[in-house]
Amino acid sequence: MDYLKTTLRVGLVVVILTAFVEIPYAAAIIAVLGLAVGVQRDTGDLVRTLILAIGLSVVAGALVEIPAVGGYLTDILTSAAALAAASAVGVFGKWTWEQVGI
Repeated sequence: MDYLKTTLRVGLVVVILTAFVEIPYAAAIIAVLGLAVGVQRDTGDLVRTLILAIGLSVVAGALVEIPAVGGYLTDILTSAAALAAASAVGVFGKWTWEQVGI
């Protein structure tokens, strides 16, 4: 079983649900899932994950002006940016651990 894909899928489902339903502690759940994804990723994905987190953060606010769906898209992309940022922290932590060589 591929835990990385499963964890990422669960994270994306939570990200999408948060746009439509109020989930208690959604930010904490997204952060934990993002860290779990990041720790499972290869350390070579660090730069790609950082760029994804930054790109999602920048683009999220630009879609709010779309009538009827802009708010939902902004919420989804903002939560996805939080998931990617937590994933980047996880990858960075794993990379740091590997560099220390313990």
